[in-house]
Amino acid sequence: MQDKIDDTGLYPIRDVSRLTGVNAVTLRAWQRRYGLVQPARTDKGHRLYSEQDIRQIGEILSWLERGVSIGQVKGLLSEPEPELPSDHWQQTLEQLCQVVLAFNRRKAEVMLQDLLTSYPFELVRGRVLQPLLDRLLGLWRERPDGELLQGFWLSWLQAHFGRHLIEQEKGIPICLASWGQVGPLDLHWYAYELINQGHEVHLLGACDPKGAALLGGRVPERWLVLLGAGLGKQELASHWPEGTRLFGPLGALYDESWLVQQAWSLSLPSEPDETRRPDASSADGEAQA
Repeated sequence: MQDKIDDTGLYPIRDVSRLTGVNAVTLRAWQRRYGLVQPARTDKGHRLYSEQDIRQIGEILSWLERGVSIGQVKGLLSEPEPELPSDHWQQTLEQLCQVVLAFNRRKAEVMLQDLLTSYPFELVRGRVLQPLLDRLLGLWRERPDGELLQGFWLSWLQAHFGRHLIEQEKGIPICLASWGQVGPLDLHWYAYELINQGHEVHLLGACDPKGAALLGGRVPERWLVLLGAGLGKQELASHWPEGTRLFGPLGALYDESWLVQQAWSLSLPSEPDETRRPDASSADGEAQA
């Protein structure tokens, strides 16, 4: 079935998600909870978004990036010269930090789940999760219980995002690994993004080309490898399986000509045609939403 309705210019939810970077769960939450972006529906109940809907999503993202909470956006869209509210992201970060220091796991779970449902993950990661992680990694210098807090909450965050790996649906299989020194949660966060793009992620953790070769035939053929720091010339001379994609901001540490040879990309590679799930699940649960 053709997803885009060419003669009317309407798009299904998965194409809108790819175009805007907002996953389908969040788009549905914006409509149901906040009355934002009201798409048309097919006879079977599947959402179809217009060009105007996509432009409105861009406006919403602009407000979110400026620190406005999703609950405040609807009123601002209709005001010709709206007054900018206080920075929602900074407030959320401070609240979550207090929850962490209080060892309030249940409150942390509620807050994190609400963020992941209501906001694009790129914003949640950049404005809340990464700053929170940076604070956690520095607690050992500031508090006598800093190492205990750091160890507990790092494990908790890994378990939270690891749960999505266990519960993921069938999709385009892909191996995700790291090569070199990366952050303690980087792979879990990229795995979460890939799952939302429709991949079935096999998270292997730290690996090198030799290890990848040893796994040949037992894991998916397509590899995404997060490039980290600390790799020497001898290591960089080794070869990954054909079709492997290297990515990540730390790649900027290495020689540019080598990066070109590796088809390295700064951010997570986006391959729209390969991120779609099989036809049996192409409706993305729309008829029930």
